[in-house]
Amino acid sequence: MAKKYGFNNQEIAKLLRDVAAALTLKNVSIFQIRAYETAADAIEHSTAEVKDLWEEEKLDQVPGIGKNIQSHLDELFKAGRVKHFEVITKGLPPVFFDLLEIPEIGPKTAKKIVDTGIKSIDDLRNKIENGVLLERGFTEKTLANIFQGLSVALSEKGRILLPIAFAHAERILDNLKSSKDVLAVEALGSLRRRVATIGDLDFAVSSKHPEKVVGHFINMPDVIRVMNKGREKATVLLKSGFQADLLVGAPESFGAILQHFTGSKQHNIHLRGLAEERGYSISEHGVKDLKHNKLIEIPNEDRLYKLLNMQTPPPELREDTNEIDAALKYELPKLVEYGSIKGDLHTHSDFPLEPSHGPGVNSIQEIVKKAIELNYEYIGISDHSPSVSNHSEKEIINLIEKRTNFIEDIKYSGKSVRVINGLEIDILPNGKLSVPDEALKTLDYVIAGIHSSHRMEKDKMTQRILNALKNPYVDILAHPTGRLLNQRDSYDADWEPIFKFCAQNKKLLEINSFPDRLDLRDDLVRMAIGFGVKLIIDSDAHEVSQMENIKFGIAVARRGWATEEDIVNTWDWKKFSDWFNIKS
Repeated sequence: MAKKYGFNNQEIAKLLRDVAAALTLKNVSIFQIRAYETAADAIEHSTAEVKDLWEEEKLDQVPGIGKNIQSHLDELFKAGRVKHFEVITKGLPPVFFDLLEIPEIGPKTAKKIVDTGIKSIDDLRNKIENGVLLERGFTEKTLANIFQGLSVALSEKGRILLPIAFAHAERILDNLKSSKDVLAVEALGSLRRRVATIGDLDFAVSSKHPEKVVGHFINMPDVIRVMNKGREKATVLLKSGFQADLLVGAPESFGAILQHFTGSKQHNIHLRGLAEERGYSISEHGVKDLKHNKLIEIPNEDRLYKLLNMQTPPPELREDTNEIDAALKYELPKLVEYGSIKGDLHTHSDFPLEPSHGPGVNSIQEIVKKAIELNYEYIGISDHSPSVSNHSEKEIINLIEKRTNFIEDIKYSGKSVRVINGLEIDILPNGKLSVPDEALKTLDYVIAGIHSSHRMEKDKMTQRILNALKNPYVDILAHPTGRLLNQRDSYDADWEPIFKFCAQNKKLLEINSFPDRLDLRDDLVRMAIGFGVKLIIDSDAHEVSQMENIKFGIAVARRGWATEEDIVNTWDWKKFSDWFNIKS
């Protein structure tokens, strides 16, 4: 393979996806292709570096990486190449694999583009703008989608998914806390505000000995290069390929540093204007009393906001979207708390349902066990419905009824968590569901989601969603906007009629916690709440460790100003089961 790859998780995941793409062109078994895609997802979302796990002989602990791919990775780490991969990708130029990083371009489209003589991404952009590809058989709609994908790829390049950034940041925070010279430490910027994607990993430390803290930071085990070093700050490159920045401040000014570098920029501009009206000047160095020309000590953020006679807005709200006005009136909402979730209704098992999309890795019993570990009161199993293309309607009904009977047996097995029987059903382009109502009526709840035909005109997509929600058996709209972070933008839909319908008909909108979804978006969460819509935060876990991603869905809810009353799965079993009309 001419294209070069490294050994951090993102690069290994990219390698496996490139192999999967090459296999797609060879028309091999879908299961073989899916094995590479599943392994790529597992590695990309892993919170530990896979090469480190290989060195510790723990590669088999990563769910989703089969024995065959493990052996290929073993060869990769030992030899720097995999002969089998080189055979599979032989004849495909590097630009083919570059094209795959653009949303809207799959393997077959990439091959078609390469066959036109495209040599680079810039060449692709130029030939779209000059009409060359239109002349070569590409439709205007296809080219418009590709051009939009180019813009997304450029704008999101280098952005880190929140759960991945969070995991790396936790390790750095733990490492810094181990230093006796560190009095306090916090993440900064978009990470502290829990934005869906992050740029760099930024940290602030309170210390009386900044040089010692900087020395500790640059000598962390994950650091591969020191890019910048000063008395109170440093920048390093990590094994993961991510950049980390440290700023050390004195204890008496730490609150000012924390507030300033948490942001957002617009929040800070608004706050500075407010402070000046009241005779203060705010900066990362502290707060200056302009009347008396003296610096006020700001050891923590609460001290700064209290000085301005206002509540301290939670970091998630600091986007200058009316949080300052609400804080001045002491009217900030009591946001949903981390750790408040009492159940998860979107999990995928390995039950042999022959699903339309990727199955889960773990058994239903293992999911139930994890739910007990998480102290949940209830857990829903919602595998993808059987594939319509491979089964008759009667076969689909029989498969779902067989699964229902299996889950019913588990329900009454004396477990301390209540097990609920659901399915995730595909919404077809016309808004109908891929599974007949006869099968749906055997379930406790139904999640409906769009998994195909993502690019539709606004009015048609809106009607498609509304048609699905009108099905009396549908309870939840999964990952409502369909976005895939760094890959695909949200659908173009008119959300006001959708929110109104949901509020009037007890339909729930999901906040999907999967790392590359975090969907419903925070701005739409706030809008939905304004219409009286209730929401549910789910993990969409395909492996039990992913059930812990629920905290990132909570972050989205908090950024959307959601309270526990807005989120149905913060409710106890009685209130929750009454909503779904589930008999205990």
